Amino acid sequence: MLNIGIRVDGSANIGMGHIMRCLSLAKGFRNAGANVYFLSRFEQGISRIRQDNFEVLEMPYRKSRNSGGFFYGDASELEEDAEEIICRIRAFNLDVLIIDSYNVSREFFLKLKPHVRKLCYIDDLNKFVYPVDVLINGNITAPALNYAKYSDDELMLLGLKYNLIRDEFKNLPERIINRDVREIMITTGGSDPFNLTLRLANAILPEEEFKDVRINIVVGSGFTNADKFRELSERNPNVVLHENVLRMSEVMLKSDVAISAGGSTLYELCACGTPALAVVIADNQREMVDMLSSEGYIISLGWHEELDDRELLRKVKSLCGDYEKRVLFSRKMQKLVDGEGVKRVVEEIMKITS
Repeated sequence: MLNIGIRVDGSANIGMGHIMRCLSLAKGFRNAGANVYFLSRFEQGISRIRQDNFEVLEMPYRKSRNSGGFFYGDASELEEDAEEIICRIRAFNLDVLIIDSYNVSREFFLKLKPHVRKLCYIDDLNKFVYPVDVLINGNITAPALNYAKYSDDELMLLGLKYNLIRDEFKNLPERIINRDVREIMITTGGSDPFNLTLRLANAILPEEEFKDVRINIVVGSGFTNADKFRELSERNPNVVLHENVLRMSEVMLKSDVAISAGGSTLYELCACGTPALAVVIADNQREMVDMLSSEGYIISLGWHEELDDRELLRKVKSLCGDYEKRVLFSRKMQKLVDGEGVKRVVEEIMKITS
């Protein structure tokens, strides 16, 4: 039986997107009969992984004396991280190691590579030539990044064909679009480091035309201000909180429009056919949001620090009031991701390790 290790972190600062796509991949391997172990640090990510009944091998960390935060990205931390990972590879006889982190270097990969049969990396950025056996990038932007192979036999799984969307977003029926918008969803992912969710809600709620519209606010496990949303819900009967949601597709399917942070959530909204407006909250989301917007899948609200409340309201009202545009978006969105990406990635990796 194949032993798979997945090295990934998630927290309020890092976000939970890496954890979520790795959980999707882990379930694919588990369904294929492999043993899956997560190597992770930070409680929020570890807690979410265990929620899906995966074993977590906890990684140690050390705090920075200067900032009170965590060392994340310096060479010494990567050196220690590699040593810890190698210990886990030996202890659990891992055949395959999958890494999903921006905190990597060429030297980090080269140190790990001799210790596993196959070393895999989930990437978004193409920062350098990655010395790995399998490179995975399931984003719409991947083919345009012009990846170079480290070796001739490096397997590159690029583009939406390999998107790591969760099973709950597979085989969804064609969306029926309501003429009137009855529900609007607001989501910024598993965490909300810029308190954007509250700002979006407060911009919409005072508007007369939204007073009878249900506002579905997703409160992720990494939110540090959940009490503020409970107070908001108590003051506004049309605000409904969705905390620690197990099936996000259910919230997306009943919402007529979504306001979302960029990132993998946008692919989920596409699968559900939920017309969406996207705010960029991290540099790695810029190109993805720009491409989805320019190709007519979503509406971009731009960079979060430059977001203007009046422009936000104008775009939200415009989309809500344009039934034909919402139908057009929805039909196009649902053709973008077929939900079979995890299966394809699992099959490719198992093929080269058999």
